[in-house]
Amino acid sequence: MAICRRGLIRLGAGLPWWALAACRLPGERPAPREFRVTPKTTFPEDLPKVSWSLVVDRPTIEPSIDTARIARTSGVEVEYYAGATWVDRPPAMIEPLIVQSFRNSGAIEVVAGRRSEVRPDFVLQTNLAAFQAQPNESGAPEARVVMSARLIAMPKRDVVGTTEIGRSVQAEAGGLPAIAAAFDDALGKVLKRLVEWTLVTGQAARR
Repeated sequence: MAICRRGLIRLGAGLPWWALAACRLPGERPAPREFRVTPKTTFPEDLPKVSWSLVVDRPTIEPSIDTARIARTSGVEVEYYAGATWVDRPPAMIEPLIVQSFRNSGAIEVVAGRRSEVRPDFVLQTNLAAFQAQPNESGAPEARVVMSARLIAMPKRDVVGTTEIGRSVQAEAGGLPAIAAAFDDALGKVLKRLVEWTLVTGQAARR
């Protein structure tokens, strides 16, 4: 292994990435597997087409799931899957997915994240109350996603609507890829409903 270390120092710049990855130091653990979730891409054709602008705030989150580790709960106990993480903490990972889901709906032209220079007609604030796997009596665990939201009219910051959206999807198997896919499905259902609710609520408030 000393030869491997000297080889990294002397020839590291010339080695391909897979050769460097194979040369691991004693006791060094393999890198954790990373998983991601995706934006919603399909929506009903009868969504209201809106002309107002929207800014999406970064979601707030319950402290126990504010981590890149993939959480699982059983009763009052919170645990985390070993050897696996999300690509980022849920708030940072999900914020751009909310924005992209609105864009994918084709119903709103101006929607942006909180750091944009857009002067919005509405601000959407969300909170992730649940983003974890949990036991299921019939077999594989289920992914549980719960998001509360409030829509704020600018510039007076009047709250024009609030809602809570929750979805659970059972994984097709007990392995991490299947569990991550269940998270993606549950989040997609929540994002679809969030987009629909926001567009309808904002349009009603504009009238």
